[in-house]
Amino acid sequence: MDPDLGERAALESAARVPPSEDVTRFEWPTRLAHWVLAGPFLVLLLSGLTNYFPTLKATQLAGERLFALLHVVTGFGAIAAILVIALPLLGRRSARADLEAVARLGVDDYLWFQHAALRATGQHSVAPPVRKFNAGQKVNALLSLGATALLMGSGVVLGVNFFSKRFFAAEFVESVFPWHTWVALLFAPVLLGHLYLALVHPSTREALRGITGGRVRRAWAARHHPAWLAEIEARPPGQR
Repeated sequence: MDPDLGERAALESAARVPPSEDVTRFEWPTRLAHWVLAGPFLVLLLSGLTNYFPTLKATQLAGERLFALLHVVTGFGAIAAILVIALPLLGRRSARADLEAVARLGVDDYLWFQHAALRATGQHSVAPPVRKFNAGQKVNALLSLGATALLMGSGVVLGVNFFSKRFFAAEFVESVFPWHTWVALLFAPVLLGHLYLALVHPSTREALRGITGGRVRRAWAARHHPAWLAEIEARPPGQR
């Protein structure tokens, strides 16, 4: 579809339909997979940060460091949830389509970054028509998946070593720990930026409705994802 035609179609459609009407943003498989990853990740980040607060780090429960135990148990629980819940959801067409859309990078993403750079420097720029995900959302999702894979892989080593020192050599564990720490610290600003846009920033927090209840206001979609809205409107009414 021609991007200009897509944007015009979305805007014309927005004029015909009351702005209060909602459109489906995410089906339940995508929403469930998101929260299976996001929920434990927040607990892991907060419990991991207690390493930098000696009083919290030393808090004991039944002879074990409380937050270290919480971190390890949550980590293994997250891995189990990914294997048992999140990965099987990729068998659902809607979740698989969302993942493919995130991984698909093209010229429109370059144009979006160019637009974002111009706006950040105070220059006038008109946003290109965006499909379901803009380039920033794609980069955030891919960084999140990559960081999760690295943290889970290194976390398995550290978690097993937390319960037993017999499986891995001490030198190997000592080499893994800095990687686990640095990946977490480098990813933290990405996560904080994501939370800011989802919870605080007025023009983007509507997206939170999409990942919780599945639907967003149609007027918001017309402003931020006009090409995607045009695709939605082109479908038969029962498939929107």
